[in-house]
Amino acid sequence: MIKNLCNYRFCLSALFLFLYYSLSAQTIITSPYSRYGIGDLTANANARNFSMGGTSIGIRSPYHINFINPASYTAFDSTSFVFEGGVIFNYVQLKTNLQAASRTYASVGYLTFGFPVAKWWKTTLGLLPYSNVGYNVSFDDVVPQIGRVTRIYSGSGGINRFLWGNGFKLTKNLSIGINASYLFGSMVRESSSTFPDSTYYMNFREANNITVSGLYFDYGIQYSAKLKKDLSLTAGAIFGTNTNVNAKTDLLATTYFTNNGTEYTKDTIRNEPGTRGTITIPLMFGLGMSFEKPDKWIIGADYRWQNWKNYRAFGTNDSLVNSYCFSAGAELIPDINNYTNYFKRVRYRLGLRYNSTYLQLRQKHLNEFAVSLGFGLPIRGMKTGINLSAELGTRGTTQSNLIKETYFNFVIGFSIYERWFIKRKYF
Repeated sequence: MIKNLCNYRFCLSALFLFLYYSLSAQTIITSPYSRYGIGDLTANANARNFSMGGTSIGIRSPYHINFINPASYTAFDSTSFVFEGGVIFNYVQLKTNLQAASRTYASVGYLTFGFPVAKWWKTTLGLLPYSNVGYNVSFDDVVPQIGRVTRIYSGSGGINRFLWGNGFKLTKNLSIGINASYLFGSMVRESSSTFPDSTYYMNFREANNITVSGLYFDYGIQYSAKLKKDLSLTAGAIFGTNTNVNAKTDLLATTYFTNNGTEYTKDTIRNEPGTRGTITIPLMFGLGMSFEKPDKWIIGADYRWQNWKNYRAFGTNDSLVNSYCFSAGAELIPDINNYTNYFKRVRYRLGLRYNSTYLQLRQKHLNEFAVSLGFGLPIRGMKTGINLSAELGTRGTTQSNLIKETYFNFVIGFSIYERWFIKRKYF
């Protein structure tokens, strides 16, 4: 039995590591709005919290790694090892007043480990995306005496996050935590102009490659108390200060022509390799609360705010505005001890999320709204579970010649809970 469990855990770990490195090498989103700032910020929630609208700040569990609030790590059992991972599948439809297009993609959402160091100290290691860049937009413009000009904007890449989190129990009810994250990755953005109606003008392309590496810290606190014998309340908060991470930009502008579909560089107009600077991740904070009847139900709500007006990339703000997000979610388990009816042991989840994003384009503030649902599927005789989550949402508008995104996210996640740190007694 033990050998089978070890083989099962090893194979599952190897599979997710392979998926992570194979999928992270690809362009894994299609959103024109990822052109701005550091790209499209990831949901940063495990499958359980994702299906509850992303609600996480005031939630804690011994079976799940809630890396949104590091104070929640103290909920781990002092003899347990928790391993979680998830894959996200996405379908998005992009729509303007004139046309529509759709895309699908897949990516690894998170890979995390959690275990105790001492009764009062629990730790977590994780690898997950922080932001993604992926778009390819083109349109035609007519310039007098030149004719048609095709402008193309494309981007790829993103920022990853290697996380080391620690939670510390100060009293029976009060916990604090800190996540130390190493941010790394690169973002490539290109803009091109071609002249299909003229043989006298040379095509032009400008490519900007930004490489990011640096430490980022965020903090959390949770207070949990029993209101009655079978009812508990948890209140939490998270906070992250303004942080400058190291960045390097390589800028290359060239003219080129095509012949039978092959591109040939004509001249290098601008070449600025290795310009160093910083990217400012702005201050953020969040508040959350939940009520729980253990192994029966839980309801919670979050509020988060981030000061994106203070964002800077090599001294430039990119016209970002402050963002905020409301979310609420619930989980219900009909009868966790009913072993004759499997569906009564399933965890049913539902969530809502409203996000006022950091983008304001053409006097329109881009907002996002999503509903989610999910299921926690138990495996008989084990604490391991499979988590399925689905989210349907919209972002943006077709007004002012902008783009409206309608998306569907589907997450397949797992959580493995095992007792590792037990002293055996022999008689």
